[in-house]
Amino acid sequence: MRIVLLYIFCFYVIANTSVAQKSSFIVLGDLHYDLLQDHDMKWLGQKPDDLRQVTEEYTKYTSENWSDFMALLKKRVETNVPRIKAIVQLGDLSEGLAGTEEKARQMASGAMKAIDAVQMPVPWIIAKGNHDITGPGAVKAFQEFYIPMIRKQTGNPEVKSANYSYHFQNVQITCIDPWDKETDIIAFLEHELSGSDAKYKFVAIHEPVIPVTERCWHILRTDPLKREKLLEVIARNKAIVLCGHLHRYSVVRRNTPFGPIIQVMVTSVIKDRNYQNPKNSITKYGPSIAENVPDWQPETLEARKTMLAEEAKYVTYYIQTDLHGYAVINIDEKNENMQLEYYAAFAKNPYDRIDLTNLLKP
Repeated sequence: MRIVLLYIFCFYVIANTSVAQKSSFIVLGDLHYDLLQDHDMKWLGQKPDDLRQVTEEYTKYTSENWSDFMALLKKRVETNVPRIKAIVQLGDLSEGLAGTEEKARQMASGAMKAIDAVQMPVPWIIAKGNHDITGPGAVKAFQEFYIPMIRKQTGNPEVKSANYSYHFQNVQITCIDPWDKETDIIAFLEHELSGSDAKYKFVAIHEPVIPVTERCWHILRTDPLKREKLLEVIARNKAIVLCGHLHRYSVVRRNTPFGPIIQVMVTSVIKDRNYQNPKNSITKYGPSIAENVPDWQPETLEARKTMLAEEAKYVTYYIQTDLHGYAVINIDEKNENMQLEYYAAFAKNPYDRIDLTNLLKP
């Protein structure tokens, strides 16, 4: 009898240890949660393109798809194997552009109430996006409403800005805020990553660090020396970059003298819940990325082509599509493996699966 009980006990320990070594988390890109009543329409009317986006796109998508998309994500959290431990949201959670300080507070408060209302059983790890702080009063409203929510979600009352780290099991997610003028984000990132004993490290930032679309928007693009230092810190610590901003799904691998950098871009503004196969999937990295969209700022086309040609010397893997959805990153510590699954819109099965561990190899 004792032998049987010992066998059962050992089996229980081994089984639970195996389960404990597996985990996952959801990655969301831009959401642009937006309600028409959160805007001063007279102020917004002075910005025709923003007015168009608010009235014809973001408020419409929020009304039609937000509730069902949140329900889908909640079900994924409750049923995914391995167990999901967090949701990482990469900025532009709200549309911003409220127009007045009063409306900015109303918008920020409403966005946080919308997150609370989902009653997600895992914490939201929220990065700051440019839209979250755009418009009169938006910066102050972010500090007033987003930061308390980040403290609540992370269980860390010491969080004072959008520069912070969150841990679960052997995983660390570090959010950095490129608009924080009081913080040296490279020094902060160096401290957080190098000082951590987590085996799996992720950097959550709204803007990409590697250009992956025709716009070539990426952090520190006007300061090459600082950018090289940022890339060094990320590469030395074998951290994976998670970003949004450009409303594309993309994965890129870029070599540096300190090892490769993997960057995953996610977009989560669900325009059409049935759009689950891209019209175009781009896998060639270089000047042709800009040439594919010749009507966007033609006056800067040659400069962007030159930038992409230079970056292409270091890029060894690249995909880009316009599929909106979400990613799930699955981690198996025992087998030292990380897998990315990307789900388009409301799809039940992943559009893409990528072995991140293999991409991280030198």
